[in-house]
Formats: sequence, C-alpha cells, structure tokens
Amino acid sequence: MSSQREHEESADLIERAKRVTPGGINSTSRTQMMEDRDGNPVCFERASGAEVIDMSGNRYIDYNNAWGPIILGHCDEDVDEAVAAASERRDIVGMSTSELEVRAAELVAERVPSADKVQFGTTGSEVVAHAIRTARAETGREKIIKFQGNYHGWYDPVALNYISARENLGQHDVITTGLLPEATEETIVLPYNDLDAVEAAFEEHAGEIAGVILEPVAHDMGCIPPVDGYLQGLRDLTDEHGALLIFDEIITGFRHGMGGVQEREGVVPDLTTMAKAVANGYPVSLLCGREEYMRQFGPGERGGSVYFAGTYNAHTAGMAAVVETITQLEERGVHDRFDEVRTRLADAIRDHLADAGVEGFVQEYGGIFATYFGEGPVTKYRDLLDLDDERFTEYRWEMIDRGVLMVSKFPRANLLNASLTDDHVRETIEAAGEAIRAVSD
Repeated sequence: MSSQREHEESADLIERAKRVTPGGINSTSRTQMMEDRDGNPVCFERASGAEVIDMSGNRYIDYNNAWGPIILGHCDEDVDEAVAAASERRDIVGMSTSELEVRAAELVAERVPSADKVQFGTTGSEVVAHAIRTARAETGREKIIKFQGNYHGWYDPVALNYISARENLGQHDVITTGLLPEATEETIVLPYNDLDAVEAAFEEHAGEIAGVILEPVAHDMGCIPPVDGYLQGLRDLTDEHGALLIFDEIITGFRHGMGGVQEREGVVPDLTTMAKAVANGYPVSLLCGREEYMRQFGPGERGGSVYFAGTYNAHTAGMAAVVETITQLEERGVHDRFDEVRTRLADAIRDHLADAGVEGFVQEYGGIFATYFGEGPVTKYRDLLDLDDERFTEYRWEMIDRGVLMVSKFPRANLLNASLTDDHVRETIEAAGEAIRAVSD
C-alpha cells in the first residue's frame, strides 16, 4: 500500500470522524482495515464490480466483499436499477403489505427448503433474536446450545465464545461488557463438529434445551465445513429431544447455493436466519421456517405470541434488491462460476505452498475459501489455535500490498464475487505465489 503522504485524505477523514463518532467508525469490525500495515489511515472511496479503491486511488481486488453482502458485485447495475425503479413508486408506508415484499417472500420460499413462511428484518442479529425467542416460546424451555467460534451477532444470549483465547475455552467468554449475567446463563457452549458433546448436553439437561443454533458451515472462524453426519446428527438429536434446530445462514444463505447449506447438505432445520448476500449489499435480513413455528409471529387472533416488528422491515428498496439479486444469481449462473473460480484459486495456492516448501493448506466450500499455515485440516475451533496465525496475518498483508484485499484478520476466510474476471483470478494467483514466497522464511 502507499506512503503516509499518499494517505493524507484518509487521515483527515478519520480525524473528522473521530470528532463525531466513537472511534471514527460505526461498526467494530471496521477497525480491521482502518490502517495499512504501517499504521497509515485508509478509507475506501469507491467500489465497482470486484474492486474497491481507496482515497489515494489504490485499487484492490476485493475478497472481503463487506463481510459477505456483496455477491453479484459492488454497485451492481441491475440491482441498483431495480431499487431505483421501485423507489420511484413507493418508499415506506408502514401499514399492511405490498406486492414487492410478497414476491420477495415467494421467491425465498420457493428456494429454501425450510422456508414455509418468511419474515423480513434489517439486520442479522435481530432475526437471530427472533429465532431463539421462537424456540423458547414453542418449547417452554430456556436453554440454548451454541458452538465455540460460531458468531450470531449482538443478541445477549449468543454474544459469547466467538474468537476466544485458549485459556477461555470451556467457560463463558462474552464479547462485550454490559451484559447481565442472567443473559447468558442459559446458554450452553459446545465445540463445533462434536456430536457426542451435543448428545451429552441433551442427556445432562433433559427437557431443558429449547434449541440448537449454529453456522452450518463455520465461516466466522474461517472455512470449517461440517464433518460427515454432523448436521444430520443434530437434526436427529433435536427431533429426539423436542428442541428446535436453527441454522444461522447469515453468511451462507445464497452464497453457497439458492437453497443455502441446508439444500447442499440435505438437512432441513426448523428455522433459518439469512442476511448479507440475499440483497447484494442492501440492508435486509430474514427469518424463515416451518409453518408450525413461523405461526408464532402471526399478530393477534391470527397466530402466536412472539412479537416481530420493525419500522424498516420489508422496506421497498430492500425488497426490490432481494427480488433482483435472486433473479441475477440464477440468470448469471453464479454458483457454477463460484465452483470454477474457487477450485482454480484453491488448487493454485496449494501448488504455491508445495513449491515454496511451506506447511499450509486450503479449506473451501461453495463461494468461500481460506488459506492456513500449519497442519490441517481444521474441524473445530481448538484446531485453529495450533495454526500459525502470525504467518497467516503476514501473508494477508503481502496480498494487500499486491492489490489483493484479503483482510489480515486471523482466521477470516475469503469470499468470492461474481464480478471476478479471469484476469482478476490470474492476478490473484500470481500475487499468492509471490506472497507465499515472501513468508516462506
């Protein structure tokens, strides 16, 4: 990246931001590329297709894609035009329903196996909150199982045990202060991909567990797919013990296929949360699930007792983005392209590692891949702690220096963008070879 002199505009903007916004940013995760490796401030001014450009004019091929929302490409022309056209006719009324939100729900329900009914929100955290409330309302129980390294947002009962230090494993490790102890005391934290641990928890807390929530592919701790039989085992255990199975497909929904991981793996949960890629960057989330559980959200005499409200739920702009994103994902054959590009990148990086004599490996799934340094594979969070996180970080900085934006935060994975061209892929492969050689000593 560039020198301090070339980052003067970014430095000025961040100083202005700090005067009016805590820390100068509106989301904690944005600190992860607020400075370059030399500590120079960086702000991104433009984004188009598979590229982002900082305020100094430096261009990067983007493998972060806003942590997942960008799937077709930045500022996608078809999606933006659909949003603009819809917004000319209607903005927000706040009463009843609209043709556009009904159509968006129909499209989701036609594609996602668990989606008998769909409710739209704005953020991932809020639909997670509604899913857990529903599990508790349905079962009359209080305990929830989550997994170490899985991230489900800011909702109090799951705001713990995300990226934990080794010494904090096996105990509650909250990600924020300000939580009441009671908020997390009914949360059971278990290792991901360990079915025996889940079975033991159900036996220990018989008749007390309302639901199990997980990322079916663990992407908030990189790229860790479920081991064979794991998801089906969870389905069997929750059925046996009368608990709800909740798939958090905030990242995986639409990114790994129109039906999400549940379609790819053939395991249907009771409830599913999605956000990010469902609207190509517009703020939309959704909760969908089996009709008997989604009935909990029916207002008044028409349904259940779980309150689901939000002024901006099913906003016209977001619904237009959902409809057009689904249309374009299918018309462009995005998921076939992802399989092709991911395979080319992953295979080339493996070759580079072998040629340089560097111990490392690539894990991949659908539209996501991650390069790790050490002995693989990784199947659970504890495995990550045995990897070389310093080399991971240095490799990512070497990629950024070469114009390939792979965020230098261990153990984050890389997300594909449908606007990646063959030239982008070739440039990435070449940069990866140079970066691996640079960290080989």
